Amino acid sequence: MNINTANIVVIGMGTVGKVLACAFAKKRKTHTYNLHLIGRTEQSTSDITARIVSLYGLSPQRHFCDAKQTDALIETLRKIGPHIVVNAATPDTHISVMRACLQVGAHYIDTAVFEMPEDFNVPAPWYSHELALREQFQQKGLTAILSIGFDPGVVNVFCAKVRKDYLDTIESIDILCANAGTHNQFFATNFNAAVNLKELCEDTGYWQHGAWHSSPPFTRSMEFNFPTIGVQKLYSVGHDEVHSLSMNIPEAKIEFWMRVGDEFRATFDVLKKVGLLSLKPIELGMEAISPLDYLAKVLPSAQTFANEYRGTVCVGALISGTKDGISKTIFMHSVCNHEDCYSDLETQVTAYTTALPAMAATLLILGGEWDVGTMVHPEELPPDPFLNEIRELGLEWRATYISH
Repeated sequence: MNINTANIVVIGMGTVGKVLACAFAKKRKTHTYNLHLIGRTEQSTSDITARIVSLYGLSPQRHFCDAKQTDALIETLRKIGPHIVVNAATPDTHISVMRACLQVGAHYIDTAVFEMPEDFNVPAPWYSHELALREQFQQKGLTAILSIGFDPGVVNVFCAKVRKDYLDTIESIDILCANAGTHNQFFATNFNAAVNLKELCEDTGYWQHGAWHSSPPFTRSMEFNFPTIGVQKLYSVGHDEVHSLSMNIPEAKIEFWMRVGDEFRATFDVLKKVGLLSLKPIELGMEAISPLDYLAKVLPSAQTFANEYRGTVCVGALISGTKDGISKTIFMHSVCNHEDCYSDLETQVTAYTTALPAMAATLLILGGEWDVGTMVHPEELPPDPFLNEIRELGLEWRATYISH
């Protein structure tokens, strides 16, 4: 496929969608692909379109549609004639958008697992909703890449790279995510507050000895000495990539760990004790809303304080196994600075490191390197083209041996 004639569609004009749209505009190199933006409201889509025209000289086409309305989305996409659709909308839209892509013959990308707002402690393994459509993508020769943000996403590719080049066997995979940045907010999350806070309320799920295990939240912890940011305390949290990696590297023990600062944890505990993290709707006059949804609406969006964020984030895959019969541990990781991300695309690390991998995957599908004609997770694809692409786009990474 000729990238220069491709119609690329970004669905969802929230924080990640807007950053992704700007990335396609700013970092397009010599490509002159057509960029189409689909938002639920005219205001959000018009604002980012005007910004892109002003800053980067690219004129995206604007469209307005609720991505959860499959028939309306199909009609919109047919008018566009998309080659690839990048879904940056909320996770509850994924199946609707996938079905629309199947109808119009478009490749598909998203950055997280399908999830309904009311879902809580969903039994393992995840991805059953998406994988139910895999045969249809394969029959039509369409590529669907699931969960290609950073974590999940880039860390999955790290695992593929280590399996390909660094280790003969893999015994354990620990995905480590540590945001050591600071901002001027009393309490805030780095992405969708309802999703972020809910995952911290859920039991953790991890894969070990060929079976799933779970523990209550904040009952499993570890410390790790990260590059640049030093020793950080991490908690086991249920996360998307554990579920796909367990399918593709089932012999390994696999777990996700996230840094949660003491001040954040103290406020989180209070909110939970007084019921403000509950998913159960309560009636307020003629309306009903869950306390968590209300809290998510009143908390500041991460994009609103991106210019105030300072400090560093380190995310990576700590992978142990053997090479030539000798035990080895590799930490393949990326270190990103909030100030640098703001200087580049006026956002903070979480949105930046979610958007750029999705852009890289899009270019690789259109260029043929990742056009596999079926539904896959990132660890099932050749790692080197992707790692080269994200580095060119501005996302650095490295692999380091850890002493035993």
